[in-house]
Amino acid sequence: MLRGSIAWKIGRANNMNMYKELIIWQESVKLIKEIYLISEKLPKSKEYNIKLQLKKAVPSIALNIAEGKNRKTAKDFANFLTTAIASLFEIKAILTICEELGFIKAKGDLKEKISILGNKINFLKSKLLRSDI
Repeated sequence: MLRGSIAWKIGRANNMNMYKELIIWQESVKLIKEIYLISEKLPKSKEYNIKLQLKKAVPSIALNIAEGKNRKTAKDFANFLTTAIASLFEIKAILTICEELGFIKAKGDLKEKISILGNKINFLKSKLLRSDI
């Protein structure tokens, strides 16, 4: 099929929302909601520091999954998953800092969700890197 053909364009357009079917993407969107609620509990004086960093890091997970899913090769997708994992670590570190500073109370279930999501992303990444796609 030629790249410029109408069939290729329609097929590509149909694949553009495939990332929404990924469980890791769905869970990352749920995480965004949870983190945004927690960030609202941070002191106003931290509005442009920790709070902003937290709100920037959490969407990065879903965005990298979505962008990576639409790449041409499994290796490219795996690279985007690596970035998503890095954002998860950033969120976990920020939450730990907020706990240490007394801004929020420890939420073990949230940290567990983050760890489980990280494991799922790592699993998919490993599968992609072993594939011949």
